[in-house]
Amino acid sequence: SARPSAARPLARDASLAITLDVPEDTDIYMPMVSRLAQLTVIDVLATGFTLRRGAKFRDNLKRVKEALKESRFDKELLIRSDDR
Repeated sequence: SARPSAARPLARDASLAITLDVPEDTDIYMPMVSRLAQLTVIDVLATGFTLRRGAKFRDNLKRVKEALKESRFDKELLIRSDDR
């Protein structure tokens, strides 16, 4: 739709709306620019939130990250299976 994000019903009804109006090439459906802009805003908000929470919160996040390492996909297995 040609309406700016802030004019859409959900944005009007929200108590806080973070809107981005990013022009896209609509000839092909690949919303890359708008998606990258959205991810950037989320990263900035998450970073700001984390910094405001302080060192203890960051330490907790580090522990969570370390605990999740075991559940990650092993890229070496994929590379070795491609070599066959």
